Amino acid sequence: MNRRDTLLLAGRLGLLVATGALALVTTEVSDWTPWSLFFSLLVLAVAGQFLSVRVGSVQLGPAFVPTALAMALLGPAPAAVIAVAALLVWSLNARTPWGLLFDNIVAVTAYTVAGGLLFAALGDPGQRASAEASTALIVFGVYLATNLLNFLLIVGYLRLRDRTTVGAALRTIYLPALPWEAAGGVLTAATVIGYQEIGLAAIALLAVVLVSYAYLLRSAFEARGERDELRDRVGELEALHHGVVRVMVEALGMRDRMTARHSAAVARYAKATAAAMRLGAREQELVHTAGLLHDVGKFTFPDHTLTGARLTEDDWELIRSHPQRGADIVGSVDGYGEVAEIILRQHERIDGHGYPHNVAGDDIPLLARVLAVADCFDVMTARDSYRAPISFEAAFTELRRVGGTQLDAEIVEVFIDLLQGATADVGQGDGGGGPDAELRRQASRTAVARAAHH
Repeated sequence: MNRRDTLLLAGRLGLLVATGALALVTTEVSDWTPWSLFFSLLVLAVAGQFLSVRVGSVQLGPAFVPTALAMALLGPAPAAVIAVAALLVWSLNARTPWGLLFDNIVAVTAYTVAGGLLFAALGDPGQRASAEASTALIVFGVYLATNLLNFLLIVGYLRLRDRTTVGAALRTIYLPALPWEAAGGVLTAATVIGYQEIGLAAIALLAVVLVSYAYLLRSAFEARGERDELRDRVGELEALHHGVVRVMVEALGMRDRMTARHSAAVARYAKATAAAMRLGAREQELVHTAGLLHDVGKFTFPDHTLTGARLTEDDWELIRSHPQRGADIVGSVDGYGEVAEIILRQHERIDGHGYPHNVAGDDIPLLARVLAVADCFDVMTARDSYRAPISFEAAFTELRRVGGTQLDAEIVEVFIDLLQGATADVGQGDGGGGPDAELRRQASRTAVARAAHH
């Protein structure tokens, strides 16, 4: 045992001896009576231990209510005996390690003695027959104070031993359970007042309520666990999503680096345009993914159609099939139906003279219209295009010329305004880092959004 562990053990022993001695000095024979109340609370405390819920390294449950009642209605020593006895019975059944059992005994002895003395100092609600509101407030306040003390004593030692902070345990364990602990405080206060009026019948009624309390507490934390499991599952699905997109884009890049670079640029332009149009985060991610995958249909093309060689009419007919082929490939992946629809409609025209199905106007999905503007712009301005690049201003002029016939004129204006005031987030021309950078941006945005949400 090192010096640190020796000091921690000495501190716990000192706290146990001090609180035990304080309980003996302050106790009176009358504190243990009526015996019927003492044994009733003891039985409830033991039962409450077995109805508890484990959250991390802490047990939460209704056992604290009868212990708090013993502090209020009996005194420090009886409350400590009840709490320690209930803990021993449960720990022997659960085969709790001796070191942890000792830590728990120190904690329950300390908080029960402190609570019993605090009740006595504030007016000993067990002896009051009037001023019910004051009694209820005293019981509720002392309940929450001793409950927090118990938590800090148990978790605080564990955190000191593991060299971590108590703050994390407060946020992840205590605060989520605080509404339930407050409910326990209200129940304890009501039982104290009920005991003053009707005696042990109030304790019998409490036993029924504690069973329901324990059931609801367990259900709440099981639901929380299912929520955390669902969140982890969503994270796995998002990782799968990024993996699918990466595989497709990298495969396209191995076949044709120019097309892969173009897809990354279109994705970046399309997402920035969707953001400028104040579309939601989901729509922005959809059009970004569609941009990365919009030319994936070219997987199936012969090599000569991708090299800028002179093309026959049959070749052009094949090229015009790439939206349908791409949509078929992407749509075969579960959950990519909306992305596939954007890809399918990317070359439809506002005037209805596009392909593959001559869809016109607002019947073309909005995100497909966004993608079309981004696609046309990059084809005109990129240095690695099949055609000689033109300046941004010349490209803006051309976009406006075909606005209302080939492209959505309103989206064209949003796009031009965006590029004329472009920032590094939008990127220009051949910049932006290519497909790898876009894939990293996509994964990073999703991770940040999940962190903010949770």
